Amino acid sequence: MTPPKKRPIRKRPTTKRRNPASNVPKDLPIKSAADLLKFHPAAFYGRSGTGKTTVACTFPGPILLLDVRDKGTASVLDVKNLDILVIEEWDNFEDAYWWLKANPTKYKTLVIDTVTNLQQLSIEKILSKKKKVDLTKAGDWGTMSRRQWGDVASMMKTWITNVRDLEMNVIFVAQDRIFNFSDDDDENDEGDDHLQPEVGPRLSPAVAAHLNASVSIIGNTFIRRRHIPDRKVGKKIVKGKEITEYCMRLGPNPIYITKLRKPKSVTPPSILVDPSYKEIIALVKGE
Repeated sequence: MTPPKKRPIRKRPTTKRRNPASNVPKDLPIKSAADLLKFHPAAFYGRSGTGKTTVACTFPGPILLLDVRDKGTASVLDVKNLDILVIEEWDNFEDAYWWLKANPTKYKTLVIDTVTNLQQLSIEKILSKKKKVDLTKAGDWGTMSRRQWGDVASMMKTWITNVRDLEMNVIFVAQDRIFNFSDDDDENDEGDDHLQPEVGPRLSPAVAAHLNASVSIIGNTFIRRRHIPDRKVGKKIVKGKEITEYCMRLGPNPIYITKLRKPKSVTPPSILVDPSYKEIIALVKGE
């Protein structure tokens, strides 16, 4: 009986180890701090009539304002270099994005008024895939499953990032909302648990969190009444009066969500009266 033949031992091919030093790039895609501060994505939220759109339209022109079912542009009709595009359905919004992507020098500022209504359009877009659905009640309690809310959140997050990255200032305008995460809410798909309520943009929690992280400025607009007391001017007494002030919260606040990316040496005021682009950007630049 002949012994079985031994199988030849196959040597594994040796691979040369990559020497990191041999592939050092000549240059890195480094940008200066000034280049990174060229555009300023922002989110302004508050109740109706508190000046959100007015502040947004103080940013550099030409400005394109996407009126997303808001019809609240009467306050900015006198703004120069302002164009308005009415957005009635989600596809209108996507068309506007791709046009701006192809024409990056046409506008210096894009205002989305409001991103709250834009979320509603995304809800209708998601639900339109279902048969026999009443879109007039889209988003109401019980009309959407947790999975559908997740689809809306994914859709909104993607497009918020897409728009934010356009080569221009992008301003997201939103209504306000009190977030109480202890409540059982189908929209709260991330299980966040806060010890106290917060006031922020009126969006689903997941979308609001993404928007807040995506922008460098978050301001809450509100109106306050202030009494000016009697004062003496020379020999005359000037009677006091009640005045109305349009304000914005920008500094750190335990209840209202605010944000201002700025130099560490700058201490922002808690409130700006009659806020404008020049005042806000001066704080950002530490001027």
